[in-house]
Amino acid sequence: MTAADPSDLGRQLGSLRHQLQLARLAADPARQARQLAALDAGLRVLTARADLLRLSHELTPLPTERLEPWPLLEQAWQEVAALAASLGVQAQFRPHADPSALGALYGSGRWLRRLLTECIESAMVNAPGCPIELEHRPFGAHAQIVLPHTRAFTTDHDSPSRQLAEAIAQAHGGALRIEQDEDHRELVVELPTGAPYQAGESSAPAQAARFAQDLAALQERARRRHGVPTGEDR
Repeated sequence: MTAADPSDLGRQLGSLRHQLQLARLAADPARQARQLAALDAGLRVLTARADLLRLSHELTPLPTERLEPWPLLEQAWQEVAALAASLGVQAQFRPHADPSALGALYGSGRWLRRLLTECIESAMVNAPGCPIELEHRPFGAHAQIVLPHTRAFTTDHDSPSRQLAEAIAQAHGGALRIEQDEDHRELVVELPTGAPYQAGESSAPAQAARFAQDLAALQERARRRHGVPTGEDR
């Protein structure tokens, strides 16, 4: 990860202040709207670059919150709902399995939501008015959160946001990648499930043990929901 140049950040901040002054003085509503859109874009870039500087401090050591993937995805969408409304964007959620039976993620809920919002915001800003598809695909000991048919991270302006999203995924033992062919482009966020990620160590045994615990808990809840006697009731 390349450290941001403080003088460069200062120049960007000065430019944003100047744009804000111009927007306040603009008498033409259309011109003011364009200036405000440029301000929003500049603030996204500046915020992403600033957060890259503090990411390693907040994720070392990595928190171990237990996070259900589907509620996490819904929370991320709620954080960008106002922007989505202003851009005329709606979301379609598609789990490829029972949402209540998905493998849990571990790490920082705040930063994982940030990872998802960076991806969603980029997709919306680069294709206003177009619906966003959000898919969850179980993939062995990993979960994939996919934005198919997306224009996320297609401009140079998106570079800091993409770097931040990639850094968050990597800190959690995952990856962010773009898969593209002639007719199809999708963004894939892949994260390990089943146990907290430990950098430099194989998490397979811990993931297997945690998966067994989660599966047993799910089976127990299913038995109680359907009135099947448990071992304690016999």
